[in-house]
Amino acid sequence: MNRLLRSLLLSLVLAGGVAIAAEPTEPVERDETTTAPEQNQEQKQEQEQERDFRIDISAHESDNVVVNMWGEARLGANDVADGVIAIFGNAHVEGEVIDAVVTIFGDAHVTGPVHGGVVSLFGNTYIDGPVQEAAVAVFGDLELGPNAQVDGDIAVVAGKLTRDPGAVVRGSSEIVAGGFPALDGVRLWIEKCLVYGRLLAFDAGLWWAWVIAFGFLLFYVVIALMFDRAVVRCVETLETQPGQSTVASLMTIVLVPVLFVLLAVSLVGIVVIPFAGMAVLCATLFGKAVILAALGRRVTRFTGIAPLSHVAFATFVGGLIVLALYVIPVIGLVASNLLGIVGLGVVGYTILLSMRQRAANRAPAAAAAAAASAAAAVPSPEGAPTSTTPAPAPVDTTAPRAGFWIRMGALLIDTILIGIIIAILDSPDQLWLIALAGYGAVMWKLKGTTIGGLVCGLKVVRRDGAEINWDTAIVRALGCFLSMVVVGLGFLWIVFDEDRQAWHDKIAGTLVVRTTRPESLV
Repeated sequence: MNRLLRSLLLSLVLAGGVAIAAEPTEPVERDETTTAPEQNQEQKQEQEQERDFRIDISAHESDNVVVNMWGEARLGANDVADGVIAIFGNAHVEGEVIDAVVTIFGDAHVTGPVHGGVVSLFGNTYIDGPVQEAAVAVFGDLELGPNAQVDGDIAVVAGKLTRDPGAVVRGSSEIVAGGFPALDGVRLWIEKCLVYGRLLAFDAGLWWAWVIAFGFLLFYVVIALMFDRAVVRCVETLETQPGQSTVASLMTIVLVPVLFVLLAVSLVGIVVIPFAGMAVLCATLFGKAVILAALGRRVTRFTGIAPLSHVAFATFVGGLIVLALYVIPVIGLVASNLLGIVGLGVVGYTILLSMRQRAANRAPAAAAAAAASAAAAVPSPEGAPTSTTPAPAPVDTTAPRAGFWIRMGALLIDTILIGIIIAILDSPDQLWLIALAGYGAVMWKLKGTTIGGLVCGLKVVRRDGAEINWDTAIVRALGCFLSMVVVGLGFLWIVFDEDRQAWHDKIAGTLVVRTTRPESLV
């Protein structure tokens, strides 16, 4: 059983991408004329197996391992190798293997002598020669030919064992959970689709994959029927603002993991994680329907037929286009990933635009209320004022934009300040980024700037002229993580942008301006 565990461990290590190069084993010279009385039973059994397994290793010199990915690993009848490894491909072994034969997502056909074991993950194994250690098939079948001689154990997990009457097995045999006919379809999908970097292929054995694909397409069409207005609005966002939608998609890749990390480090956020995960999943599925509708509208807009202009029909047409892309090697897998990423980004950006629109609609109402308050402050005919509350000063978005270096100087001051506070409080160093983001969000909401901004004469304003609210401050703080994580490219964007906006400014809809009016913290 130790040999079985060793073979399984070797297969799992190789599946994780770590290759272990074993040194060639040298033959052990034994004095067959004397036998130690204290030799235990296991050593005696191994000695008998070695005497029965008469292959002269010293007659061969080998220091190589045959490794092949995405293809067949072949060892000829007169060749010797330390090991044979095939990943996403088959192994055909006729020569001598000093250590082991391992296949992952591929079949193994072994007729030559193997001094180690034979292990297959998600593949079938055929052995018709001597194997000194274990023979293992995980999620695959194992067949022993008439010339098979396995001195170790045999294990078949989620597969079936076929054994010729002439096969010799000296170890124990173990079959776990028998064979699964459905695994044949999975292995065929791996061989025909995954190996080529695609999701679908034209093969009779892959009918179930096409059924699943059309089932998801029907699901997206139903989404377009039920939420047609929301889908149309997201499609219009993608069509009218493709650049911003693309940037939002790239930001989503970074911001979503950051959001879950922030939730995980807070005790209250741990409870929110399942609901946040469900929200991201629903938004991703909805976003895929949006991308399919956007693709389909490129075709249906030319038909001129009213029923065919519905967004649900466009989603169906776009789905057919994507299914055709799924068949193309490499492009199919890339298209599948892009659908989810771009779709989630477009949905998130549309929600952000909706929040800005609602805030902009509230601004005239607030201005009208302020005007009414000012009118109420006019002295009455008796000369007694009814109110002295001043109207809020309008935000100046025409002030000069702050450049890269002055903003980096303000950021440096804030970073040093937060670092000193973290050191005084003896808090973990890993919290300083979170503390810096929280500090920025609070200061932007309350004062429109930070202490570093006060020193450098900077102020954060909204592009639409409205007052900064908590939504804008928090979104801007989270967006800073994206600007920083991509090698600081989000901050360097200030140098090239016409409005001197960083990526987090574009996400939150803010500007950083120079101000000559002195600010205070109180």
